[in-house]
Amino acid sequence: MWEAFLAILTLSLATGAAPEQLCKYDDVLQYLNISSEKAPPLRTIPKENWKEPLKVEIQFILISILSVTEKLQTVTVYFLVTMKWKNVFVTWNPQDFCNISNLVLPVDTFWFPYIIIYEQVDEEKSLSRPFLSITHNGIISTTQQHQVTITCSLEMRQFPFDTQMCNMSISSFMYSETDIILRSSQTTEEANKQSQLYHLTNGEWKFTNINIIQYTESLEEEEFAVITYEISMKRRPILYVLNLIFPTCALYLLDMAIMFSASSYGDKISFQLSLIIGESVLALILKDILPTSSDDPPIIVMFFIGVFVLMIMGVLETCLLMQLKKKPLNPLLKAMKLLRCRKQSRTTSGSLLSKQGWCLVTYI
Repeated sequence: MWEAFLAILTLSLATGAAPEQLCKYDDVLQYLNISSEKAPPLRTIPKENWKEPLKVEIQFILISILSVTEKLQTVTVYFLVTMKWKNVFVTWNPQDFCNISNLVLPVDTFWFPYIIIYEQVDEEKSLSRPFLSITHNGIISTTQQHQVTITCSLEMRQFPFDTQMCNMSISSFMYSETDIILRSSQTTEEANKQSQLYHLTNGEWKFTNINIIQYTESLEEEEFAVITYEISMKRRPILYVLNLIFPTCALYLLDMAIMFSASSYGDKISFQLSLIIGESVLALILKDILPTSSDDPPIIVMFFIGVFVLMIMGVLETCLLMQLKKKPLNPLLKAMKLLRCRKQSRTTSGSLLSKQGWCLVTYI
């Protein structure tokens, strides 16, 4: 009896569930020596051998083209940059911590690459505080939001049917290629596909293409890795066609129509001057859009100048016709008509004197 009881007790203990292990994220932080109770580790480049450069992969996603200022030659864009690298000093075994394999910490916990944008002309705007995502094998990644205004050489020759290309170069002048190597983790096709997927705005400018160029730039006997993103965008011209080109054509057609009307010359001149004033207002609107430092004037400016000159010539023609109507006949013209009358009088019956007198009475 007693032996049977011991057997049942032993079997129940053997088959019973083991107590569940309780784990916290702070346990991993304690293991990595980065808990809040201790000082943070040194924020140096995480390399075992200082002679070997650290590889940093960069992923770029264009979210929005916020504004384009033609007069200042600047473009404001909003984009995401994801950087990924390996920290060999931040590793742990997930099985020791209930299979915890990922941590999310503030960006200032460990070292992270500091990048700059060559073409940036405004101060950096911190949209949110970025965080670091750390895996158990030491892979660290961070995604940062950027809203920057970059300088761009805008070609306004074909305005408003123009396509612009702006460069945005990302580099880190704090570290040369002996320290870190910046490399794009995307191909050009992947960058275009992701940017087209996440692009939010549908305004004046339409994003068309991104081209990735990687090269090395030398500065003060040191080489720095640079990644340039060529952003191509196309303007939607329908608003400018309706507000500028179409009204200009309509004003010129009205100017041509008034010249062939039966109105008096004074009314024609008044109406033509009104049309010229309207054309001047449209030209002022165009002046506020286009830059003033362009050596090669846009085609639309030449179009406006041509229409303006034709309208001025129409006013001058109307004034000339009005003056010719008021001016008496030229004496030379009178003599020619008198001579023609004398020739006609010789072929008809009657005295020559009577014919000449009739001509003098008629033409003088």
